Amino acid sequence: MLEKREESERFAEAVEELGEDEEILGTLEVSYDIRQESQVGRVAVLLAATTNKNEEEYLKEQIKRLGWRAVATEVGGLVGNISGKLTRSLVGAALNGNVVKKTGSEMHALMHASMEAINSFLPTCLLEASVGAKLAIVRSKKWIGVAIIGDSAYHAAAHHDRCGLGVMHI
Repeated sequence: MLEKREESERFAEAVEELGEDEEILGTLEVSYDIRQESQVGRVAVLLAATTNKNEEEYLKEQIKRLGWRAVATEVGGLVGNISGKLTRSLVGAALNGNVVKKTGSEMHALMHASMEAINSFLPTCLLEASVGAKLAIVRSKKWIGVAIIGDSAYHAAAHHDRCGLGVMHI
């Protein structure tokens, strides 16, 4: 179960990271019981959904206590170029964060999970959309999960959330 922190501490951390035009609408407390090793995808979604570095680091510490490995990164661009950026970011983060090793089975699992996440995240349309995304990779002993959460829009005033997930057995 995720440990609970003091409300004032979380609020102070979130306020520090706010830009001039941002405000906090509220805070959600999340508690999640891990029951199976194959739940790496759900945990990857939680990590990708973090909205500031403090929350990300806090969740990664908890993931590490499970004996799992995790990494997160961010990427942005136009739909026409983003697929390659996503792939390079996912592979680079996974290798640099020691989530996977450069072996055939681990890279194969990472690429399949990444492909599934990217295909469900990217909009399929002729219009050129802008995309901003947070990528998370979580790995247990036998499973790897890749989650992508971000937003996209064909016009700056119309940004909306998107999510993609891929899970693969190693």
